[in-house]
Amino acid sequence: MIQVRNSLPSPAGLRASSLSCVIGLGGISYWLRDRVEYTLPTAASINGPLAPALVINLPDAGISLDQLEAVFRRLANEDDVFSEAFIRGALIYVQPRDAQLPSETPTLSNAVEKYLEENSAQLLFADPSAGLPTLPEGPYFITENQFHQAWRLYEDSLEAFVSSSVPAARGKYAFQPLHANAYSGLHSVVAVPSRLYYPVTFDRPLNGKRVSVKDLFHLEGMVTTIGSRSYAECYGVQKSTAKYIQHLIDKGAVIVGKTKMGAYAGSEIPPEKCIDYFPPWNPRGDGYQGPSGSSSGAGSSVAGYPWLDYALATDTTGSTRMPASAHGVWALRMSSNTVPMEGVVPSVGVFDTIGLLGRDAASLRHLGAVSALMQDEHTMPKKILYNTDWFPTANDDQQRMTDSFVEKLEAVLGITHTKVSFSDEWVRSRPGEASGKSLKDYLAKSGYWPDKYNGYHGLDDFREQYRQKFGKEPYASPWQRDRWELGRQTTLEERNRGLEEIEVFRKWVDQYLLPLSPNGRPGVILMVPLGRASANYRDVVPPPDQGKVAPTSYNPLWFASILGLPQLVVPIGQNPYHSELSGRTEHAPIVGSMVGSKGTEMVMLRLAQEALEKAEWPTEVLTGRFMFNVGNNERNSVKQTEAMSRKN
Repeated sequence: MIQVRNSLPSPAGLRASSLSCVIGLGGISYWLRDRVEYTLPTAASINGPLAPALVINLPDAGISLDQLEAVFRRLANEDDVFSEAFIRGALIYVQPRDAQLPSETPTLSNAVEKYLEENSAQLLFADPSAGLPTLPEGPYFITENQFHQAWRLYEDSLEAFVSSSVPAARGKYAFQPLHANAYSGLHSVVAVPSRLYYPVTFDRPLNGKRVSVKDLFHLEGMVTTIGSRSYAECYGVQKSTAKYIQHLIDKGAVIVGKTKMGAYAGSEIPPEKCIDYFPPWNPRGDGYQGPSGSSSGAGSSVAGYPWLDYALATDTTGSTRMPASAHGVWALRMSSNTVPMEGVVPSVGVFDTIGLLGRDAASLRHLGAVSALMQDEHTMPKKILYNTDWFPTANDDQQRMTDSFVEKLEAVLGITHTKVSFSDEWVRSRPGEASGKSLKDYLAKSGYWPDKYNGYHGLDDFREQYRQKFGKEPYASPWQRDRWELGRQTTLEERNRGLEEIEVFRKWVDQYLLPLSPNGRPGVILMVPLGRASANYRDVVPPPDQGKVAPTSYNPLWFASILGLPQLVVPIGQNPYHSELSGRTEHAPIVGSMVGSKGTEMVMLRLAQEALEKAEWPTEVLTGRFMFNVGNNERNSVKQTEAMSRKN
């Protein structure tokens, strides 16, 4: 039975026959898109004003029950929006796949007629003589003679999204908030279209891929909050969509909503720092682990929702990499200035770049290639650097998994890694500008000054406009106010000095650590430690000064940031711990990570994928409590072959 849960007024400019409503069908809620996809020449014979409809393609006029059931099985295998509820009481609209149907209505076997009668369904055959357009296969709703798309509603039970978006009628890059509720009503919902509507083509390689975007990206018709109620209040609905998002839409991506983040792109984490918006839940382990930041919603959505393909984020000093490590997902911090940043609210500017998150290597490579990373991924690195200033890690289990991952990389490249102390190499070859300082001392404030100065003054216009508009100060959490004060105290001269020091460091790194090969191609990758290796409970208040000031810009997290380099996060294992909250053994994500020269994103992705495949390690992570099916080895993860057999 169809239940229309709530109806909404049609947006201005649409036809009077348009509608938008939430429909309950077979225990699942759907959002009916108001756009008319197709109009039949005459009204269909349906039971009531609204009915489920299913569009299918068949190769010829001879329709058997085996053919029908084979089509239904294929649709169910390819799509999570389609269900058997779109057969019962439905209009099944049959289109020719290869050749035109005959002018006469095909005869149906007794078995087909019995099946239709048992399901109260009817077949309607496309009229090839009418020259009507072909509809994509998939589930629809029909009102009289008009087909509308059916978008399935999923609960945002992890509270990863700040808003859900659906396409607006007024333009290709325009959106509107999803005005819908469903199920228990305890959570907001996200609408996703049938994957069957979007067959992949050469020009649209991302067709139907569902993408969440961090709430730093502007979407036309949606409010950008940057994690701040004051910012949302000041600027309201945005009038344009970020340029990079436009590129992904052109390639077929479906933007389903905006994910939560730390206010003003700061690393606000629970329990006491997140004030304006409740922080997302991390689905890993006992469900009460910290989400990290600032792209907390991006990590949560990819780790928790199998119906989502990618999360789009930003990375300044770890905003993509740290949530990826906390949630145990694949992630790529892209080289600076690789893709356009227009329409993305800046955090620090000079360190900002795009971050991509996903659950498997192959799909992240696909997204990277579509994201204008037209790079050579065939020239593999000739050297793996292993910085002894940063390794070994404090956790022995994490170190063992990292060493094992390095061995797998070596097996693909046919080399052994090179241990080197950057600090010692600096002493041997440091430039004259260092004035005899150690590497740690020389870079003590190099990243800190631009980070704090730009992070504060980049919001000068916002603060002033908010004061002018509302006659009061915009809100910032105590933690964020302390960060702003540090930025206010940092001078422009200090900021510029920091950038000059970074440039000196960059030239030294290019010459002595990450030089180009004789043919001008990058030839070195650097292993870096990343993430925690055990429990990180979200209800534990950290020390007051934790996260405010990095002791020096020479550290594993800031290395890629200050140099504008790409960094890859690779899920490699999971570490058991006894949860104080669930009272049982849980598993914390363990990731490996590597940094390359600018333009090595695709090389690193290919290398990581091939290394894991050769070792028979899983290249895809699960959603929910575990990253991987638990195995009896040092990584606590089954081999790829066993993972695939369990998946099937």
